[in-house]
Amino acid sequence: MKYTQQSRAGKARENEDRLMVKELSPDTLLAVMADGMGGLDHGEIAAEISINEIVNCFNIIDKNCEKTFYYALEKADNAIASESVRVGMKMGCAIAIVLIDNGVLHCVSLGNIRILCNDMILTEDNVYVDTAGGTYLTKSLRGRGINSDFDITHHPLRQGWHVRICTDGFYNNDDSDDASVIDITE
Repeated sequence: MKYTQQSRAGKARENEDRLMVKELSPDTLLAVMADGMGGLDHGEIAAEISINEIVNCFNIIDKNCEKTFYYALEKADNAIASESVRVGMKMGCAIAIVLIDNGVLHCVSLGNIRILCNDMILTEDNVYVDTAGGTYLTKSLRGRGINSDFDITHHPLRQGWHVRICTDGFYNNDDSDDASVIDITE
C-alpha cells in the first residue's frame, strides 16, 4: 500500500488538524485523522490526544476489529475529558479511523471528516446547521462519553482501489479553514 498525506492551516489561524498513517503489518495499514473543533478551546490539543490514543490502541489488533474501534474511541474521549479538566477548558474534535486489513476497509467517522473509496462517499457529515447558519457537530470526541450511535463499516477492496480521508476544509475547498487529506492506494 502507498499513501500520501497533506495538511495546511486556514488563513490567519493555527492548523488544528492532525493526521497519522501507520503500517501495522505488511497487509495492515491504519490511518487516523482528527479535526479540532474551532468553536472550543484548544482543538489542536484534542486532535493530538485523540490521534495518539487511537494509534496506541491499534498497536495490537484484536480479532474483533469493531471492539478495537469502540475501545480506541472511548480511550480518546476519556483522554480529552481528563485534559479538559486539567486545563479547565472545553475541547473536542471530529475523528475518522480507517483500517485496511487483508483487502478489507474498516472505517468510522464522527463529525465532518469524509471517507471515500474510489470516489464513493462512505461516510456522512454529523452536523446540525441552525437558522443563523451556525454549524455544530452532532457526533464528535468532546470528553463527554461515547454515544454508540455510529456505524463501523466494512468494505471489501477490489484491485485498483483508492481510499481518501479528508476534512471539511479540503472537500469544501475553503481557504479560510484548515484542510487535510490522506490518500491511500493499492
